[in-house]
Amino acid sequence: MRPLAPPSTTTTPPAKSATATTSPSTAVPAALRAGALAAVGTWVVVVLPALVGWLAAPETTVGWFSAVSLASAVWFLGHGQSVGAGGVAISVTPLLLLAVFVHIAYRFARRLAATERHRVGGTDWSRVAQWGVVPGFVVGYGLVSALFALLTLGGPATPGVAAVLGSLLVPVAALGFVMLRPDDEEAPAFVRTWFRRGPTWLPSVWRTGWRAAGLLLGLGLLVAVVRLAVSWSAVADIQDQYGSNLGAVVVISLAQLALLGNGATWALSFLAGPGFQVALGSTISPAGAHPGLLPLVPVFGALPQAADYPAMTYAVLLAPVALGAWVGRRVDTELEFFGDVRARLLATGVAAVVAVAVVVAVTALGRGAVGVDRLSSVGPHLWSFAAALTAEVVAGALLYVGALILLERRRERSTQEPDAGPGAGATADAD
Repeated sequence: MRPLAPPSTTTTPPAKSATATTSPSTAVPAALRAGALAAVGTWVVVVLPALVGWLAAPETTVGWFSAVSLASAVWFLGHGQSVGAGGVAISVTPLLLLAVFVHIAYRFARRLAATERHRVGGTDWSRVAQWGVVPGFVVGYGLVSALFALLTLGGPATPGVAAVLGSLLVPVAALGFVMLRPDDEEAPAFVRTWFRRGPTWLPSVWRTGWRAAGLLLGLGLLVAVVRLAVSWSAVADIQDQYGSNLGAVVVISLAQLALLGNGATWALSFLAGPGFQVALGSTISPAGAHPGLLPLVPVFGALPQAADYPAMTYAVLLAPVALGAWVGRRVDTELEFFGDVRARLLATGVAAVVAVAVVVAVTALGRGAVGVDRLSSVGPHLWSFAAALTAEVVAGALLYVGALILLERRRERSTQEPDAGPGAGATADAD
């Protein structure tokens, strides 16, 4: 009889059941932490310049906490919330600051999503993302936002009542950029399911629409930067009238830089036709510039002087039309419709509408009040801008695709006619 083998000192863990799943609650602590850190990261962006400005102004009579309180109010303003200061409501969101906030939150959300997907595996990822990662990240961000709201109490500026809830725009947008990728295999299954309920071309059209929105905003930004560069001497002259020290100049410059994104939407509204206003009763459009009396803000030195423009200025409307043609080309290149003209035109139109909807939503955030009376409405005329941009982009996209369809049908006829000729002649000879 063989002796028994000595008992093994290692144990093999039982195999995980095929039906075992990971609870979404296991992702909540990490999601809460990531959301809180994302909020702190965005807050630092405005607090540091505020403290630098406070240190650079030795003649100030306020303490450092007032600077932090004001920065916290600006933090809410950068989240699309209105802020009240001394009876004056400010509701213009600095769009470039908002973009920085969304980018910071996006980086935290992307890292959280990658970590949790690797931890739970592809099978459970959709359920964990939907019920653990998304709510945990948003709640963590909101809890820290509530703390920042407390910092504004008794300060020089305070956000609105619903500011904490409204500040969730940033984490929701960041999660959207991470999750809403229907053609990405690593995206949660519930996202792909949503898009599969629509036409098969919807994921590609969704991506094309967002890219077109980026190009439209980029075009407006390019126009704004060129105009700023051309008018730099006028901007610098107004800045010199402030007589500020170096630290104050840096803070003022950063504040104006945060509004560069708003200038992009103003320039895009100019290209679309309706134009924009910098005060009630003023307008700057392809028809002419009538800015009126403006506050002494350096960046306003880049605005054109009062003048009537020639009719040829309306040629700038071709820029959004050209972007629409790019949308039509992109859709037609990425998708194959197998002769279904209706689906081809519908997909092109949807892509153009998605692009315009994104741009209009951003523009709506970037317009509003920066004071009272004449400064109670600053920015593009929203509804006329939305209508004009929709007409131009959609028209450009459909005209491009329509021209392609006509050319394709003409080629088909030209290839059929030579084939029909010899055949017809042979029939005649046989008779």
